[in-house]
Amino acid sequence: MDRSSRTVNGSLGAAIIFPLLVLLLVAFFLRIYHLAGAPPGMHFDEGANGVDALRVWQGVTPLFFPANNGREPLYIYLISLFVGVLGNNTLALRLPAAFAGTVAAATTFALGRRLLDERAALIGAGFVAVTFWTVSLSRISYRANLFLALFPIWLLLFWRCRNRTDLRPYLLAGLALGGMQYTYIAARFAPLLLIVLAMDWRRTLRWRGVAIMLLTAGVVAAPLAIAIYLNPAAGFQRSEQVWLFSRPEPLALFWLQFMEHLKLFGLTGDPIWLHNLPGRPPVSWFVAPFFVIGAGFSLRNPAPRTLLWTVLVMIWPGILAVSGTPLPPNHLRVLVIAPAVFLLAGYGITRLFGERRAGWALLLGLLLVTTDGALSFRDYTRWQGARETFEQYDADMLNVAQAIDANPDTFYVVPLSWGWPRRNYWSIDFITDFKRNYAVVERPFLLDDLPDAPRIGLVRWLAGMHVDADPQHRLDAQLRLSGYIADGSEQGQTYQIEYFRPVATQRNRVELAGGPVVTEGGLELADAVVYCFRPAGAPDEQLAVDLTWRAPGPQPVDASVSMRLVRIETDGGGAPQVDAWLQNANGRGAPAWDSPDGGTQFFEFPNDPIAAGAYEVWAIPYATASMQALPVVGEPPSYSLGRVDLPLCGGQP
Repeated sequence: MDRSSRTVNGSLGAAIIFPLLVLLLVAFFLRIYHLAGAPPGMHFDEGANGVDALRVWQGVTPLFFPANNGREPLYIYLISLFVGVLGNNTLALRLPAAFAGTVAAATTFALGRRLLDERAALIGAGFVAVTFWTVSLSRISYRANLFLALFPIWLLLFWRCRNRTDLRPYLLAGLALGGMQYTYIAARFAPLLLIVLAMDWRRTLRWRGVAIMLLTAGVVAAPLAIAIYLNPAAGFQRSEQVWLFSRPEPLALFWLQFMEHLKLFGLTGDPIWLHNLPGRPPVSWFVAPFFVIGAGFSLRNPAPRTLLWTVLVMIWPGILAVSGTPLPPNHLRVLVIAPAVFLLAGYGITRLFGERRAGWALLLGLLLVTTDGALSFRDYTRWQGARETFEQYDADMLNVAQAIDANPDTFYVVPLSWGWPRRNYWSIDFITDFKRNYAVVERPFLLDDLPDAPRIGLVRWLAGMHVDADPQHRLDAQLRLSGYIADGSEQGQTYQIEYFRPVATQRNRVELAGGPVVTEGGLELADAVVYCFRPAGAPDEQLAVDLTWRAPGPQPVDASVSMRLVRIETDGGGAPQVDAWLQNANGRGAPAWDSPDGGTQFFEFPNDPIAAGAYEVWAIPYATASMQALPVVGEPPSYSLGRVDLPLCGGQP
């Protein structure tokens, strides 16, 4: 049997078992300490898992969960057990990941002991136990953690098929391979690894056994494959979204992805705060050289070469997948290579020292593990407390969800800055157990129907991932124009909830017949509507204007608009005015507009008395920075959108 060293009677010695137990305890502690609050909040991916876990208890038990781009079921069913015992909270969602991360350290040791030796196995398992890469991701409710825990078991079972005449090991390996398909999308690359390893081990395998393993895996995975086939929109949605060769200039993008993933080994790392301190390499600079040494030594020995093949094959889910703007490398998609990488690092250390200095090799390895763990603890503390992490994890949405849960008589309006598939938010649904006293609102940021509620809480984002939501304050305008007045506010770190209550209100509107006002750059201001609203007891009416604008594409400078009421028979007084930065529905200024683009801007005049009389409503576009009016076209050029007679609202409501 190919082993690089021997064990005594197949049992673990005290010099190994004691540090192994310590490492597993440390691994568990690092994953459960303050787990409910670090990372902060609850990312919507975690919320989606929680929602499906709740639905499992309601009898919804599919083989493939279609929400959130489609997800394999095994981890969600595991979560449902914890949610059933611990309730709807962040700890229940993350504990399965923490347990899986701890098990991954144990299965890494088992694999390393079989393929290498106890010392290399202990060092490799130690890195998996304490390094930032594996610790941080196993504190998040990601299904990839379950794949990480099970993958070494399958690889170990497959290795045990070598030089065996009976077919039982092949059957067990097939069961494990098929079962892994229910964990994470990257598991679909495991059959490719099987083929590569089978070619490498061809002289020691029974091809009949390999066929039985593939057949068994296919039978086990068939129900999942059928479920995906019957729901292709969800089953293949994520793959289609991230597939590298569906992007423009795929060859250049491929080279970028390939090179950035090679830099995982000591040079750079995931650039987004969701997974990492941006740029921190998952394999530390002082560990990477030993990985390279171990990879070099592995070339002539099929046991450690198995680990090298694992890295070379299972890194491709990261290389071939691109999310949004290319931001490689992605730590989550390549998480499964961690055991092989760190076992090869341990192998490199032990081979450098040789059998005669095995104790020194183990001592150096554990010293490096301790150093890596200390740096990981330092960096994790910094990462989980950073403002960027708080915002990436949408942490204040958890506070919003708790407010929604605690105030069933208040209806909450929650604007989001990007496309959302339905009028709900998974984290809110999970925390509130599907309460419906809230609505998610996306572009064009208008409520279809105003709720019949004694109080409305409008979430206004001040920072974070939804800061661009409702940039033109359309929701505020809709509430005011529908007879709601301000009724207090509540402040969070990245949000403010503005409360409104309904009152008897007199309202009126006038559509202006003038204009449009068109600049030389093609920006067109038109379709203006003047509103008045006068709540009961208010001495004067409040005026507002809805201005629709269109543009053929990006403009050379940021644009703003000054909306003015110019009295036709002037008495020499000033014209009431209100100014606003012109933004599209995504909150972007004129240089970043689409081609074409447009929107509706809301202007609310100061609540000062305006003398009765006839007024022209002017819209003057100007450069935001210089405040210079933009040239307009027309003969003669005009800023007038039409005429309005004030007051619009007469008498008390």
